[in-house]
Amino acid sequence: MVELNERYIVDKDGKKSAVILDIEDFKGVMELLKKYDEIETYDTEDVTADIIEAFKDLKKGKIHLAREILNEL
Repeated sequence: MVELNERYIVDKDGKKSAVILDIEDFKGVMELLKKYDEIETYDTEDVTADIIEAFKDLKKGKIHLAREILNEL
């Protein structure tokens, strides 16, 4: 976990309205965001549909090899 030395700007009621970060902390957060953006995301709706289809086939007696299903993912 990233440790930040954040400071807050508050309004007259003490409600936080902004955050101040040291430049190095900000750069670290931006670097983490870039890495996060590089992670390939999967469409879980498609995966769920594939799993449902495999279970329907299983009920009919049709068996899929694990690698066959995993290669589609």
